[in-house]
Amino acid sequence: MRVLQLIDSMAVGGAERMAVNIANLFTKQNIPTLLIASRSSGPMNDFLIDKDIFFCLNKKSFFDLRAFKSLVELSRRFNPTHIHVHDSSVFWAVLLKKFLPSSKLVWHAHYGGLSGNDQRFGNKIKFIDGSIDAVITVNEELKTWIENEIPKISSVAYIENFPDLPEAIFRHDPSDVVLCLANLKPPKNHHLLINTFAEFVKSHPSFKLKLVGATDNPVYLKEIKELIQINSLGNRIHIEGTQLKLSPYMQEAKFAVLCSDVEGLPVSLLELGLAKVPIVCTAVGQCDALLEQGKYGYLVEKGNRIDLLDNMIYVANNISEANRKAELFAEHVSSKFGNMNFLENYTKLLKGLS
Repeated sequence: MRVLQLIDSMAVGGAERMAVNIANLFTKQNIPTLLIASRSSGPMNDFLIDKDIFFCLNKKSFFDLRAFKSLVELSRRFNPTHIHVHDSSVFWAVLLKKFLPSSKLVWHAHYGGLSGNDQRFGNKIKFIDGSIDAVITVNEELKTWIENEIPKISSVAYIENFPDLPEAIFRHDPSDVVLCLANLKPPKNHHLLINTFAEFVKSHPSFKLKLVGATDNPVYLKEIKELIQINSLGNRIHIEGTQLKLSPYMQEAKFAVLCSDVEGLPVSLLELGLAKVPIVCTAVGQCDALLEQGKYGYLVEKGNRIDLLDNMIYVANNISEANRKAELFAEHVSSKFGNMNFLENYTKLLKGLS
């Protein structure tokens, strides 16, 4: 097994974290691997155990022949048995496969919205389905969607994401801080969180909200800043931006909130789980199954401000109960979402393609 991974960039995001986690897992297991970012490198590079397995093509557009030629040359030298491609990079991977006909193409679908109204590039997959040998999905809903909508792809497997926190987290004395660990972009619905937090602090005035995540969407960032000012929360809500060291934020947070409209299986939830941070989360994607319908955290209806507010207030007032759930969730994540569990299911899928 020789696995070449292809991803758009090495920015901070769920797909990028998984690409790094997989690369590090293969490195530890002495599985030959190569990780190629087509467009740009980024902060996630720093988490690679072996920096020599990474290459960046600096692609300028889909039709960048120079970058594609470099991809073909790198790939031929590496001679992969499998091309593991993340999200929209699948389109270049299909072209690459024509130069590596013996390689199997495995598409890792991370974006939960592909199965909903916001399909992004999902409807275009049907034009290249004959070149895709297998699909890994990050939740059951995506698996069902692909099986129903793209039946030509016969090998589809839901394989859980796995976390890989590089640092130990010690939560001895958390502060009155609500943590949102999500890139600032529309599917994460920070608007709902900010409007809800404005109500929450009326009964819990000592709390602050910290937004940790990439801020590379200028329109969305401007909207969030304006909403913070409208609610007069400039001294209560802090936009922290991209942070590579998450341990200080996880250590100080009383609890975390993720109120996305769309999710796959958020790596951030798994990381929060390992850190034993209590979680309030919308029941989208695989989140409700991940938290086992509330056994390990607190689930709210998508877009429901009252439901979100009620749960935030409840957790703040019942933090001992929330911490017990967080302890159970940490045990659950460690046992079910470990890297060897991923490797076992991954190897099984690939062997089925032989």
